[in-house]
Amino acid sequence: MVQYCIVPYGSSTEDDKATIPPPHFLDTVNHLEINNSLRHAIEHTEPLVPLAAQTHRGRSATRRCTGPSVPWSSSPSYSIVLPAALEETTASTPRQASYFVDNRVSYVLEGFAHIALTRHTTKFFRFVVRPFIWMISLIFPARYLKIPETVLANNNSSVKYLPPSSLSTNKTHKQRLVVFSHGLTGTGEENSIFCTCLAKRGYVVASIHHRDGSSSRVPMPDGSCKFYQHFPIGSEYDPQNRLDQVHVRANEMLNTCDWLLKSNDDDEQTEYYIEEEDNYPILKEICNNLDGKKLIAAGFSYGATTSALAATLRPDQFQCAILLDGWFHIEWSSRGVDIDFPPDAFASSDKVNGSKGLDIPSLFINSSQFEGYSKLYDATRRLAEQISQNRSKMYVLLNTKHQNFCDVVFWLPKWSLRRCGKFLAIGSADAYEAYESMMSWTFQFIDTHFKDH
Repeated sequence: MVQYCIVPYGSSTEDDKATIPPPHFLDTVNHLEINNSLRHAIEHTEPLVPLAAQTHRGRSATRRCTGPSVPWSSSPSYSIVLPAALEETTASTPRQASYFVDNRVSYVLEGFAHIALTRHTTKFFRFVVRPFIWMISLIFPARYLKIPETVLANNNSSVKYLPPSSLSTNKTHKQRLVVFSHGLTGTGEENSIFCTCLAKRGYVVASIHHRDGSSSRVPMPDGSCKFYQHFPIGSEYDPQNRLDQVHVRANEMLNTCDWLLKSNDDDEQTEYYIEEEDNYPILKEICNNLDGKKLIAAGFSYGATTSALAATLRPDQFQCAILLDGWFHIEWSSRGVDIDFPPDAFASSDKVNGSKGLDIPSLFINSSQFEGYSKLYDATRRLAEQISQNRSKMYVLLNTKHQNFCDVVFWLPKWSLRRCGKFLAIGSADAYEAYESMMSWTFQFIDTHFKDH
C-alpha cells in the first residue's frame, strides 16, 4: 500500500519511474518535531517526544520583528526538516517519520469537518461527526504511510546532523534556512514532501503550524487546540479580517526566524536558548550553522501571501521567495471589495517607511485553476513584474488544480486520483509528473540564486 506514495522519491517500478532529483548529500532526512508547548512535550505519550521551543508556561516575551508584535507564547509551533545520516555504530534504526506526527489523522480530519460540516462545539459534531471520523481514520491511507527517506528524531536519536561543512568543499559555508508557511485551512503537515526534497539538497526547513485561526486545527501552548476561525461572509464580509490576519501570520514566520537564529536580546529568552540546547544538542548544532542573512521564504496559497509579506518586511534577510499558487487578490463583488493582497507587497500600494513592496528574487508557480481566475492571475503577474532586474520567474503547471501542490496526491493511489480528482481539487495532469516539474523549477531557481552553495 505504501508503494504509490514512495515510488517517486524512492525505488522505481516499471510504471512509475522516479525522476525527481536524488539526494546529493545524504542517506536520509531527519524530521525534528518542535512544538512551542513545553507542556505538550512533557505529556507526550510517544517514546520519541517532540522538542519544546517556548518559554516556560506562564511566561511571555515579545519577539522583535517588523509589523504588529506577537507574544512569544502565541508564536507558532513548527517542524524542522534537516539533512542527516544514520549513525553507523547504532544497533537500532530510528522510526521512519509519518505524514502526520503520532498518526494525528483524526485530529486533522476533525479540523476539516469543523470547516466544511458543522462547528466543533455542536452536539452533532461531538456525538456523530467525531466518532465517524475516528472510524474513518483507522482505514485512511495517510495514517499508515511514511515520508520516504526520513526518520523521526528526538534528543536521543541515532541520527547524525549533516552541517554545511559536510555538504560542500568550502568549509566556511553557512546553512540556508527555508521557512515554509501553509495555506488557509491547512496544516504544517500537508507539504512534507516539498520540505523533504529541499532537505535532501542540504537545506534546513522550518514548516510552520500557524496559530492565528487560519489552520484547520492546531495545538496551543496551554494544551488545548484551536480550530479554524470562521470570519463573517455575505453582506458582513470584511476584508480587514484577512489583512490583519496575514500580518499575524507574517509575524509568526519572522518569530520562527528569530528563534532559530537567536536574534533576540531578551535575557529570559537567552536563558531558555541555553536550557534547550543543553537538552537537545542537535538543535544547538543546527542553529549555530544557519545563515541569518540568506533565508528563503516559501509558502503555498495563503502561505505564499504570508511569505511575500514577510519578505517585504525584511528584504535584507531573505535571499529569495518560493511562492506556490499564491492568493494575491481578494474580490468580493457584493461588497465592492477588489484589492491586491497583501497590499504591502505590491509596489503600487501606499507604503510605510519607504518600502518598495516585494523586491527580492521570487519564483511563482501557479496551477491552471488559479490561472483561470483573471484578476487573481493578473495580480500575481503584476507582483512578479514589479521585482527589479528581471529576478522573478513565473510558471504554470498545465492541467492542474490547487491541491496538486499538497501531499494529498501521494496519499491515494493513482486510480483514485483520476476518479476523485475533481472533488479533491486535483487536476487531470499526472500528479507525480506535475509535482516533479514543480520541484525541478524550484531547484533550478534556488541554485541560480545560491550558486556558491
